[in-house]
Amino acid sequence: MINFDGNCFSSLKAVPEELLSTLTSLPIHTHHLIVFKGKISLLEAHYFSIMAALRRFRVDIPMHFALDYFQEQTDRLNYFNNTLADVQKLSLKFYRKKDPTHAAAVTPICFLMQIDQSSWDSCTLNLTLFKDHYIFADDYSNLVQTNASLRILGQVFAYENGFGAALLINNHKRLVESTHGSVFLIKNENLQTPALSEGAVNTVLRSAFIDFLKKKRKIEGVETEISVFSIQQAQEVFLISSAHGFVNISQFRKKRFETQKSEALAEQFLDYMKNQL
Repeated sequence: MINFDGNCFSSLKAVPEELLSTLTSLPIHTHHLIVFKGKISLLEAHYFSIMAALRRFRVDIPMHFALDYFQEQTDRLNYFNNTLADVQKLSLKFYRKKDPTHAAAVTPICFLMQIDQSSWDSCTLNLTLFKDHYIFADDYSNLVQTNASLRILGQVFAYENGFGAALLINNHKRLVESTHGSVFLIKNENLQTPALSEGAVNTVLRSAFIDFLKKKRKIEGVETEISVFSIQQAQEVFLISSAHGFVNISQFRKKRFETQKSEALAEQFLDYMKNQL
């Protein structure tokens, strides 16, 4: 079940050919959201993040892409599916309808929306380091689409070598993110995550979690530079993303991590997101 540019279809086979042809190109932007009983959490933050990304990719943004538009499209898809789970993962992919030309450089776009059930239950994985390729420490890397293929390559590397996820580093050989989302380290009572200047993806969920830490836990100075060596000095490590949920890390190299504080944070943050509807 999909919503393709405002129209719901039971499968891609039912999509008109003129729309389906847009899928031959790569999406210009991919966005993941968490939905609770049909309502998008952090809707306003997601909307402004989507609009900012689309503007940076120089496309013609339709005027009907208003604040409530994607909530309305989510409602239509859930009605079409005739189902409404407690927690859902919403995927939005935006495509150019036409290739840019000299006469029309800024092209119109369409979107593909898909909804999957998600429990948001914490899972536990072991971790490795992917260092075959680097993420460049610049603001273009803050866009999710920039290093999407590199994250997939790192994920394949992890699976082939018997690991659940992989860490990615930048051209300064410092920690940036993981194949399963933003990385957070717990050292005593302090939490750390790579700063955006390191090349980390600027997701809504990452920003919301940092705001949650500052408001609810009174924690400051979360974003910083993190060396690979300092990961093994942490007591706990966890990953967070809309696509994979909250992932606890059990082991990195020879260091085994605890998960008690991470699991408590996962429950508290889930309640926090439910209050942002």
